[in-house]
Amino acid sequence: MEQGRTGERRTRDLSWGDQRARALMHALAREAASRSGFRVCAIEVVRPKGLLEFVAIHGDVASAEERLGTASRLADMQLVFAEGEQHGHFLWIPYENLSEEIRERIDGVVVVPESAATGAPGEWHPMDMLVARIADERGDLRALLYLDVPTDLARPDKARLLAVSDELETVLLSVVTLVEREEYADHMRLIRATRRLARSNPARHDVAHLVREARSTLLGALSVDELEIRVFIDEDADTPDSLGLEMASDVRRALEAAAARAWTHQRVLIIEPGHVWGDPELEAYADWFTSALEVAGFEAVVVAPVGVDDEVLGMLMCARRTGSRRWTDGEGVAALELGHDLGRAIANAHATQRERRLLEELRELEVARHWFLRELTHEINNPMTVIAANAEFLASSEVIADSDRRRAQAIQRASERLGDLLQGLSMLSQVSDPQQPPAMQHVDLVRVVEETMVAMAAVAERAGITLHLVGDVDEAVVQGDPREIASAVSNLVDNAVKYSDAGHEVWIGVEHRPDGGLSFVCKDEGIGISEADQANLFAPLFRSTNEEALMRPGTGLGLGIVREIMHRHGGRVEVESTLGRGTRVRLHFRPLAPQTAPTA
Repeated sequence: MEQGRTGERRTRDLSWGDQRARALMHALAREAASRSGFRVCAIEVVRPKGLLEFVAIHGDVASAEERLGTASRLADMQLVFAEGEQHGHFLWIPYENLSEEIRERIDGVVVVPESAATGAPGEWHPMDMLVARIADERGDLRALLYLDVPTDLARPDKARLLAVSDELETVLLSVVTLVEREEYADHMRLIRATRRLARSNPARHDVAHLVREARSTLLGALSVDELEIRVFIDEDADTPDSLGLEMASDVRRALEAAAARAWTHQRVLIIEPGHVWGDPELEAYADWFTSALEVAGFEAVVVAPVGVDDEVLGMLMCARRTGSRRWTDGEGVAALELGHDLGRAIANAHATQRERRLLEELRELEVARHWFLRELTHEINNPMTVIAANAEFLASSEVIADSDRRRAQAIQRASERLGDLLQGLSMLSQVSDPQQPPAMQHVDLVRVVEETMVAMAAVAERAGITLHLVGDVDEAVVQGDPREIASAVSNLVDNAVKYSDAGHEVWIGVEHRPDGGLSFVCKDEGIGISEADQANLFAPLFRSTNEEALMRPGTGLGLGIVREIMHRHGGRVEVESTLGRGTRVRLHFRPLAPQTAPTA
């Protein structure tokens, strides 16, 4: 007895294995028939989700080639097997054991040989069945091997059945080995395809590129005629209709909702003419898909959900042309696994894309910020010059009243503070602009300190502060922008003088570090900085919470400028301070690279 399928039994469409595997399976069927003394041998492979697929038929059987790749439900055959007698590896099921109900159940599935029974005692009946259930090492059913039409046309007795079982033991083992080998080969093929995608640098950073490359790669790996990958999370993406089904918007939404349900239940959808497998709700569109598949020339479309964790990200739609090899559930399982791999790749690429967009937006904001500060300081500087000049003129005029002169002097002081603020903002904008890198060259740090001390001498003397030059006074070279380094040193010395009282002393100088680098040090005996204020010390426009410090003029930009300068030079700022007992600030410059060290 052979088993085939007709009508609604006709399901997924894909010939089993590659050409060499099919040839081996046919050789095993021929070997089994020859050794056992039967004219016909057929082999079915058990597919996931309870389906059987013919992979080899040996013997004089009408339309044998058409039956290859056809499928039927295993559950129907289990009813037949329940009526059999076990003899070794084989089940013997004589025709008379089958009830009328079972015969009706398998009507259209069982293929009866053309030879008619004569009714002679002991004669083989066309509806007799001899089948071996082939299991793997775990006991899972993997294949069925049928023997039909014995050469002597006699029903086998118990002794012959056991002899056939022993004779074909090696053949049965070879069948399950070949099934497992093909399953392994399919998985390896998909793994290689997925790895090729993972190794692609552009695909890891761009969802559109990933989808294009995945489609190109998987068309061959899945052996399909057309393939479409639709990503739900990228709403701006214009996904081409690779399958050419021209889905209406309501059909597309229904299919996407079905893909989401398929991801939840971890299954694939199979759309065939007249039927949709895997989602009862999508069955409502079966007629529409039947017409669309006929127009497109497809035998079936398999939809595998694509996602990561509990989120569906898209769907993978595969199609084969009418008349091509049939799609099996085994490949459906592989496509589902691929949906996991592709989902992770899409999620990573989408995250990278989003990060790149955010970085680009931040760069644009940074450029806009620098432009705004530059334009602001430029536009305000001109009227401020006019205000300051007129305030100075009025403050020194002899023709105005003393009260008006005092107002003019207040305007003059305010314009000076505002001028300092604009100058600080301009400097902060410049040293924090990555588009304007520092002009790096060798700079003698000792000379910069000496020049700063000379420039600050008059200011310190008016404030009653004594400046001391300490440390190494020999040449000490760092790599940097002379103007920016001078600005950083000047800012620190100016702060030390500003926040010290008359009679205090300030020590400035250069230190050599054990790692070969140099540090500028500025130590004062001033009012100091609280621990709370030290946490925000370098924030732009930050002023101390100390009332005594707030009474002294300042913009809150100086230390922010110093930090930006040191950051641009690969260095860092170190602050040690105790409220009421003074502050020590160090600027640590990185050591000179050997090739940049000055020559004698």
